[in-house]
Amino acid sequence: MEYKKFRVKTTVKSFRDLEIYKRTTALCAELFTLQLSEGKNSKQLQTELDILRELSKYVPKYIAESYGDRYSNRILGISKLEKAAQIISDVITKLDLINILGDDKDFKEVILKIIRDYQI
Repeated sequence: MEYKKFRVKTTVKSFRDLEIYKRTTALCAELFTLQLSEGKNSKQLQTELDILRELSKYVPKYIAESYGDRYSNRILGISKLEKAAQIISDVITKLDLINILGDDKDFKEVILKIIRDYQI
């Protein structure tokens, strides 16, 4: 049976133990390490990338807050998870825009990888 294949990886003691928190924090950090090459749209790309970096910081923040609200106010916790999902959609949209504006093939490949990771 399928349920027999399930096993708990580790106990969850804080929001830092949540896989989704770890992954979104790593993706946010990856966005901060992106380097733009000089090109025809580099100023526009830099502006969009700065907005994206600020936006991406809210995803792990809302996940952590939701974890804290899970017992005291479940409805608030769920709404924060929904807000995190909305922000992920905004981040993916912004990444698509940056991908279209970019003219460096390697940069575009990195952006597409980040988009796939956010979708997962």
